[in-house]
Amino acid sequence: MLLALGFERLFSPHRDSANRREVWAFLQRLLPLPAFWQAAAMPPLLVIVPALLVLLLEREIQGELFKLPFQALVLFLCLGPRDLADDVQKLRAARAAGDSETVTRLSGSLQMGPEPDADHRSLLGALFIQSHERLFGTLWWFLALGPAGAVLYRLASRLPGLIEDAASPAARGAALLHAVLAWIPLRLTSVLYGLAGSMDDALTHWRQLRRSVHPDWRRQTWTVLATVASAALDWEDSGGPVVASSLDAALAEVLRMQQRALLILLALAALFTAGSWIA
Repeated sequence: MLLALGFERLFSPHRDSANRREVWAFLQRLLPLPAFWQAAAMPPLLVIVPALLVLLLEREIQGELFKLPFQALVLFLCLGPRDLADDVQKLRAARAAGDSETVTRLSGSLQMGPEPDADHRSLLGALFIQSHERLFGTLWWFLALGPAGAVLYRLASRLPGLIEDAASPAARGAALLHAVLAWIPLRLTSVLYGLAGSMDDALTHWRQLRRSVHPDWRRQTWTVLATVASAALDWEDSGGPVVASSLDAALAEVLRMQQRALLILLALAALFTAGSWIA
């Protein structure tokens, strides 16, 4: 994980998500079966089969010395495509320079992807969701299943955005698969952000969400992270509640919270690893 995260920070500015469309188009040309690409069975096959291949390949590698770079490489490829800090810093710089066109473009890009319900949509909530999608979701699955888990979540999280016909069985199946795989990791990420910020505020808002009945459990899943993590941005001092004085300060605090949450996750992973060695 440390190797992959180090390479991700090093190469993040040079990575681009635009090539996803090119790979998607290549796969469709490689297998020219329109019915397959619209079928509900396509998403699980396209996600599970590559994950199984990575699992089998890992098992064929003999010796931890050779497994380590393989695992780090797979995890590195599954992160991103860019570190959230890079996009947020560009957004802050554009706001400071008064570049409204760049601000609109970056804000729209950061709010792409799974959305919470309409009452809980905000730029800050979207940033926490992006943080989970680019980083924490993949890391949780890597901890659970190794490189195969990272591939599993990476593909499942990217697939819904690649299917053009949102009403097709394939699009509905991809969204459902993504939500199922995100359900537990997303709540674990919410706990991390609570620990990295104000746990009292996070738990208060989480309890409020639990008391409300939501008609769409998938939107409710993303609402949990957007609401709980945003609530954790507030903290207490002797003079009462302290909130960010501006959007720019809030954006900076989101990045600091992500860093603290990542350090907590790495510490937990280190404890687990040390416990495994001792056992």
